[in-house]
Amino acid sequence: MTETDKRKRLTVYLHPEDDIQDAKAMEIIESVPLRTRGDFFRAAIVGASALYQLDKRLPYLLSMLFDGQLTADQLVGIIQQTTGWQPTTASIREVMAACAGHESQTSVLPEEPAPREGEGQARNNFKRMLKKD
Repeated sequence: MTETDKRKRLTVYLHPEDDIQDAKAMEIIESVPLRTRGDFFRAAIVGASALYQLDKRLPYLLSMLFDGQLTADQLVGIIQQTTGWQPTTASIREVMAACAGHESQTSVLPEEPAPREGEGQARNNFKRMLKKD
């Protein structure tokens, strides 16, 4: 590398035999075509950096709760609970009620899925992470 080359090589170890999140991440990594994995890794690092900028706990929290079935609703919920952010969009029901001159009804929240094995420990870890110094 030359002095003007500002690239940085990163080495990361995943432990799929010890950590379910690492195993799920490996499944996804292996599903990405070899020729685009470098771009995928770069996007993952930049994306995690953006989450870190919002709240330093977010990348750690998401990686701890990752089970391969993360939904967009869960992601938004985690961001809301961690940062206190509230969406600036309205529910279509609220907009329709306002246009019709009716009082809006609060949207019904989806039911929480039944806890999965090991989730209790993850929740305890999450609660400890949320305690601000």
